[in-house]
Amino acid sequence: MNATLAIDTSTKEGRVSVLIENNITFNEVFTSERSHNSQIFAPLKEALMSCNHAPSLIVVGTGPGSYTGIRIGIAAGLGLSMALKTPIIGIPSICSAESTDQNSLYHVIGDARRESWYVASVKGHQIISGPELFESVESLNEKIKIKKEEIISFDETLSFPGIEKTNPCAQKLARIAAELSNEEIKELRSVPPEPIYLRAPFITQPKKLGKNMPKLDS
Repeated sequence: MNATLAIDTSTKEGRVSVLIENNITFNEVFTSERSHNSQIFAPLKEALMSCNHAPSLIVVGTGPGSYTGIRIGIAAGLGLSMALKTPIIGIPSICSAESTDQNSLYHVIGDARRESWYVASVKGHQIISGPELFESVESLNEKIKIKKEEIISFDETLSFPGIEKTNPCAQKLARIAAELSNEEIKELRSVPPEPIYLRAPFITQPKKLGKNMPKLDS
């Protein structure tokens, strides 16, 4: 029995699906506002029951999206992978948009926080360019104007004209993974899943101790 377990937690709605042979036997969407740390366990338990606790492959969505949410989904997938001795791979969440054709070229716009946005181009199960960051609405609009293909977004708050609002789809994520060749799976397995970073971590230097700090006894 070939069973693929798919997990995506890149948005405020988490998604878990199981594909057996060519049939979706389990699919659940749950909302926990980007944390997912407690809500994910119940659907995962049901998903594992639907495939007799024996998935052949685990696939997790790697974003871009909620950094904390994605890490929770990846951690859950890695934990199951180790416990069940099941291979795990990561595929970008934006490659699983539910409104798009799997083999078509489309572009994704998302909120990158700190008053910036990203644009990425997707075809098949790969990001073929980007994510590229834009710091102003003007520069983003100029980028959008030259795109002839479909433009989508997972972010409800984006209001740019001509963008179709959609969601990541764990069912599609499972189907993409199930259709990969053995060589593609081997290549993806060689790199542990990790969130897609839109920018380098924001790190500050620790403050110097003030003059009025109490001295430690020698």
